[in-house]
Amino acid sequence: MNEENLNSYLAKGFLCFENHTLLVNENIEQKIISSEYCIPFFESDGKTLRSYYGFHRDAEFKNWIQKQEIIKGICQKIYPNEDVYIHQSKVNIKNKDKSSVWPYHRDFPFWNVFDGIVENRLLNVVIFLDDVNESNGALSFIPGSQIVFLEREKEFANQTYTIEGSASSDLLFDFNEEEIRFFHNNFGQVRSTGPKGTILIFDPNTIHGSSNSSTDFSRKLMILTFNACSNKPKIPANRPDYLCSTDFSPLQWD
Repeated sequence: MNEENLNSYLAKGFLCFENHTLLVNENIEQKIISSEYCIPFFESDGKTLRSYYGFHRDAEFKNWIQKQEIIKGICQKIYPNEDVYIHQSKVNIKNKDKSSVWPYHRDFPFWNVFDGIVENRLLNVVIFLDDVNESNGALSFIPGSQIVFLEREKEFANQTYTIEGSASSDLLFDFNEEEIRFFHNNFGQVRSTGPKGTILIFDPNTIHGSSNSSTDFSRKLMILTFNACSNKPKIPANRPDYLCSTDFSPLQWD
């Protein structure tokens, strides 16, 4: 990650590394699924897989992450002279089910209101585990939205935690159609597509979402959320540790 990449990321709130891919294979996916730390979530029908959470707690997976030079370089550019830990890990799966959508939202309110993290010094790193295209649920971003906030968002601090509101299509901290129309009209929209192994990063305050897919199990995205060790939660979290890490030990990059 160079200075041009960093400046683009800071301006838009996201960045897709189109010329850099990470080697991902069925082996790492199988390690995630079979891990005792991996917690599955389902769509509204109660049986179609929607997501997996919490696998970063598995020492074998953590060791794999620490060997990834591309991710190391990104973190060291975003966090110069800082140690980082993984606050959350998940794999999001796309299906035809209407509940497979992720409404437009920001991530930081979850970590601020529920997890006790005061400053947005977090980073989302996305790894495409499949080819991602326009028809199979590509992530959509509103560029520049990470620095523009609505007056209504001050009310987010009073939100009550629910597990459904954290991991389903009935998502807390989402935006209504009128609000999204405002953001689209003023900032536009960008969909992030690319081949398997593509790496994407985004600011947790960047507004993003995704639709359902034209086919079941059409794409999987691994999303790792890094946080500076100096920015750990100030209060005990309301959420289980598969959503909110309680292990703040820094990653030891190889």
